[in-house]
Amino acid sequence: MKIAPPKLPSSLTDLNIKEAFLEDNYVSGGIVTSFDLDEVLEDKVIFDQIHFQHISMEGTQFHQVEFIDCLFEKCDLSNVDFGDAVFHRVEIRNSKLLGSNISQSRLTEVKIEDSVANYTSISFSKLKKVAFNRTTLNRADFIEASFDKVSFEKCELDGANFTETSLENIDLSSNTYEQLTVSMEKLADCTVSTEQAIGFAKSLGLIVK
Repeated sequence: MKIAPPKLPSSLTDLNIKEAFLEDNYVSGGIVTSFDLDEVLEDKVIFDQIHFQHISMEGTQFHQVEFIDCLFEKCDLSNVDFGDAVFHRVEIRNSKLLGSNISQSRLTEVKIEDSVANYTSISFSKLKKVAFNRTTLNRADFIEASFDKVSFEKCELDGANFTETSLENIDLSSNTYEQLTVSMEKLADCTVSTEQAIGFAKSLGLIVK
């Protein structure tokens, strides 16, 4: 599946995010290497064509936030509250999202790769053309999420919760987990490995010889 990359200019200048916020809650066109804003942002914020590098947003709470054509590289987004957010043409690489809240959000043309996202909540969100590559998603929640062209490639999914989420056309065969929470009636047309299929059969109480 081809994911459209962020549309970033070929050259971006360093951006002082604090000065940018003094002018407007719309921040665009720059490289951000320091995120020294208050932990609670009560107004709606829009980031457009921003390359975040080595920044920490840990513990930040957004009231509403939109990321459009943004790249996160080696960032710490742990325990950030992105609830009710919009992510459009966004890439997150080599970053941490431990315990982040991305619930009730809209993610379109998003790629998360080589990252750690254990205990992240993406429940009740709408995901369209989203790829998770080589990312640890242990104990992550995808409860009642809507998937449209979503892929998981070589991810760790142990303890992930997909309750009431349709896994139709989802390929889990390259991913690893010991236990997965799913709604059995939502498993139709999900692709799994032979070993994974045996695990699902056992969870149904079947005896596999």
